[in-house]
Amino acid sequence: MELGSDNRRRVVILAIGIMLLMVLMIAPMKVAASKSPSAFVQTVIYSNKIVIFSKSYCPFCRRAKGVFSELKEQPYVVELDHQDDGYKIQDVLLDLVGCRTVPQIFVNGKHVGGADDLDVAVRNGVLQDLLGTN
Repeated sequence: MELGSDNRRRVVILAIGIMLLMVLMIAPMKVAASKSPSAFVQTVIYSNKIVIFSKSYCPFCRRAKGVFSELKEQPYVVELDHQDDGYKIQDVLLDLVGCRTVPQIFVNGKHVGGADDLDVAVRNGVLQDLLGTN
């Protein structure tokens, strides 16, 4: 039995749709299943508008959180001292940005830096550009 061109086209479209559906279903499971600190960091950075890797007792981290509070922005905060693998996450940050100090701030996937870098970014308008509030 030979398929007509319309039927062949439908079969191809259906096959592509099924493959895409399978990829979409399997991809999140791979990230969740790995639970590596590296996968966690990448997922957090690219799934949130603002991310602060912090320690709850750090005065520089509190200062950075305060900046976003004044801007009426709600960052996603990862308190490394409350994470069992916080030290591993800091190792990932070292590989990613070149230091393991806190805070480490990301806005829309871009690394802003620490608290002093955040202050500079506010003063020169870079933060507002990243946030899209200019």
